[in-house]
Amino acid sequence: MTDTVPLTFRGDLDVPEGLPRGIDLGRIANADKAIGMFGRPLVETVTDHALLADDYAYRAMLDFKDKSNSMNWRTFDTAIEHGLDALDDVTPAVAALFEQMETVPDWVDFDQLYRGAVAFWRAGMIVQPILAWGTIAGGFSMYSATRPVLFSGRLRKADKVGTRLIESFRYVVAAYTPGGMQRFGEGFRLTAKVRMIHAAVRHSLSRSDAWDWADWGIPINNMDSMVTQAGQFGVKFTDAVQASGFRFSDRELDDIFALSRYVGYVIGVPPEILHTGYDDARRKTELHTMLELPPDDLCRDVVESVIRYSIENPPGGVEVLPGPIAKIMTNERRLKLAYGLLHEWLPADVMAALGAEKTAWSRLLPTARPLIRVADRIQRTLPHDDEKAAFTLLRNFNDAIAVPDGDTKHEVASPDEVGADISANKGGMPVVSGR
Repeated sequence: MTDTVPLTFRGDLDVPEGLPRGIDLGRIANADKAIGMFGRPLVETVTDHALLADDYAYRAMLDFKDKSNSMNWRTFDTAIEHGLDALDDVTPAVAALFEQMETVPDWVDFDQLYRGAVAFWRAGMIVQPILAWGTIAGGFSMYSATRPVLFSGRLRKADKVGTRLIESFRYVVAAYTPGGMQRFGEGFRLTAKVRMIHAAVRHSLSRSDAWDWADWGIPINNMDSMVTQAGQFGVKFTDAVQASGFRFSDRELDDIFALSRYVGYVIGVPPEILHTGYDDARRKTELHTMLELPPDDLCRDVVESVIRYSIENPPGGVEVLPGPIAKIMTNERRLKLAYGLLHEWLPADVMAALGAEKTAWSRLLPTARPLIRVADRIQRTLPHDDEKAAFTLLRNFNDAIAVPDGDTKHEVASPDEVGADISANKGGMPVVSGR
């Protein structure tokens, strides 16, 4: 193996000249209001990162495409599973990527991350619909989150949605499994693989005539990657669990957000905007939400396609809903139930923009919440084993999302296949005027 060469990257590789500053991109709403509430320095720092992305992974991925060296997706998998010492020849960019990923920041306490993962799952069965509908599907209500996924068609075509949904579950389950983010844990391995898929997607989108730089910024940018961990799998997840009647202690919240912070670090969110804890994650998530454009028709299509697929084709045949409820529910009732729950888990203006009317199902959770709250309080005063509860739920998830025949080549998306779909614009995105 070659010696590690210290490298640092700006994060703007392939960004065309002549673009406005991040705060002036078309995707940014309510900039003046955000400055008034959060201060100009934070707003400008965060929005600048709409034009910056993870160049560590991007430069490594470019080495995979360069046939003059020995680096490729196969050797990357070897290095993730066994370390860089397992390779005979490593390019400087790949060495820099691994140096960054493998350097454990001094704020990391792996015992705390373990506790955070236990807390993440300990609420039990409610976690499944929250992840499927509130976190993953609900995440695509964000205008910015939806743009990069539209080009491949994988979330707009019925025969592709299931694959994409299960891949997302595999990654989240692995990353948030107790102990999963240890260097040779499954969470670390899949987080690194997803990071490289993001680099491949960025490469293809950057070369697409349908990618609107002046509107959207750089594909898979730091600003949006930050809020995926701080917001989507952090604030919005924990808020949804607590809106359902469960309560996280202050320590549990600290532990969960320490875990999401480290996942964000490994996946490439830079220290300048990576959340530092629960309060900082909430502040940055609220800022990101304020700067978002409202959901459009494309957001509505993606949200419904993900929810409808999870209802009609539960991953691995494992129900998102508790068994007694699932037995009496038709698919249309399930769809109404899902949107009813989303009314409690997503902001009212987002639900209105998604065109989700309130039905009788919207009253289910408010009716059940006091009972759930009392049961949770009683359960917390009695002897309980949160670790056992977490691993019981995780076994159900892992059984549902297991890779057929243990073939890890297909556990997450193939970068080459996704890149080809994006290049072919299978999502049918219109070419940007003047490009």
